[in-house]
Amino acid sequence: AGPGSVVVLLGTGGVSILTLQLAKAAGATVIITSSSDEKLARAKALGADHLINYHGTPDWDAKVLELTDGLGADLIVEAGGSATFARSINATAPGGTVFTIGFVTGAEATTNLLPIIIKALKVVGNNTGSVSDLRDAARAIGAARIDPVIDTIYSQHQATEAYAHMAAGGRHFGKLAFSLSW
Repeated sequence: AGPGSVVVLLGTGGVSILTLQLAKAAGATVIITSSSDEKLARAKALGADHLINYHGTPDWDAKVLELTDGLGADLIVEAGGSATFARSINATAPGGTVFTIGFVTGAEATTNLLPIIIKALKVVGNNTGSVSDLRDAARAIGAARIDPVIDTIYSQHQATEAYAHMAAGGRHFGKLAFSLSW
């Protein structure tokens, strides 16, 4: 993402919020979705340009197209899974990328392949990235002087509680982190 590009972020978890910060530092326009107006207000304070509450606007893909004059987004960070994947494809601009990082609503999606072919979309999956990706991300975070948004810090003995918090979905804003004692 860079100047003039449009990035859509599904949700307000750790990856979406860090991507919001990086995309804004790179000069992109950011559209973010959430079911929580409170979380959308927090995203706005971090620089999000457009906010979509998908409970009030279930056809959020149409709203993305409206906000982009029918062009769509250059990058969609797809965290929703089966319930959002087809809408992500619809809201992506020709030549754009759907970067699939999660599956909150399920891992199996049925979608029409025609828009992917016609719009020459890139659908990319990523779990953690390579060491070189991590190094590049750390450099970008440092160069942009980004302070990561941490929702909750758990001790190393609270892994089960942290996982339950994350698995509950929609409860956190930003990252869940661990404080390790050696």
